[in-house]
Amino acid sequence: MMTPPLTSVETEPNESTSASSSAQPTPSATDVADTTSADTETLLALLGDAYACRLLTALDEAPLTAADLVDRCEMSRPTVYRRLDRLTDAGLVEATCSLSASGHHQQEYHLAVETVAFSLSAGGVDGDLHEAPPRC
Repeated sequence: MMTPPLTSVETEPNESTSASSSAQPTPSATDVADTTSADTETLLALLGDAYACRLLTALDEAPLTAADLVDRCEMSRPTVYRRLDRLTDAGLVEATCSLSASGHHQQEYHLAVETVAFSLSAGGVDGDLHEAPPRC
């Protein structure tokens, strides 16, 4: 049974979620834009983390700097940076260098995927990331 792809993530506040599957994401034969940078267990844990979900939801609206995410999501700077590191390692978020109004370089974060899809089978849970269209 396949769950519908997610474009934004909502979850109950939860400090941590553990998954019992060790299945690896399997690229879809019909979608050549799949990436497998994170295993299913990691994806489920991130999507079960309320802080990570708040960051993903904010980034679904527009690319933002870490400072903007601190303000918009009302989180501490260390919490934002820890979650951004995890989301980046999993392939859900990418950082690009941009110029601020003051002329300084800064990292701007944006979603790297368009959808995250999970499928359930007798063998467990499989997760697929479908990359977002290239940014101009």
